[in-house]
Amino acid sequence: MDCNAYANQLAEFSWEIRNESLEIFERLPEGFMNWRLNNNAMSFAHIAKHLINVDELFLEMLQTGKKTYEWHLGSEEPHYEVENAEFEEIKQRLKTLQKERHAIIQAMDENTLNEKVTGELGEQSNIWSFIMQKLLEHEIYHRGQLSAYLKILQGEGELS
Repeated sequence: MDCNAYANQLAEFSWEIRNESLEIFERLPEGFMNWRLNNNAMSFAHIAKHLINVDELFLEMLQTGKKTYEWHLGSEEPHYEVENAEFEEIKQRLKTLQKERHAIIQAMDENTLNEKVTGELGEQSNIWSFIMQKLLEHEIYHRGQLSAYLKILQGEGELS
């Protein structure tokens, strides 16, 4: 497979992953965006904001040419709570980033996918690995978390 076709498939995969995350946020019962499983877990809104932060980290790396990153994200973040209007803005930002991420990945060539990036501990990988692990696999992990939370809130019988 040529690199253009591969980049297009990767972009489409990225699109579908975000679509499924957005579907979960849309199915969330009204007023439950700040619900979390326990005091150490992130809420629906916090996970959505967290996904935004990761996308913005990725875009910043590519736009600035700075190929280093610090992964200060996740459970170490202070709990994040929002009102309904802000949650709607967050969902809209996820949709906007979905489009940006798709276009950028789709336009990547072999050289870009192979560019080296360095994490905060000096570990090296490439843009392809960052996309696969830090963007896509990471969002799939949180999508599973969101699905489990939604099942708890709605009960197994309603999610056929």
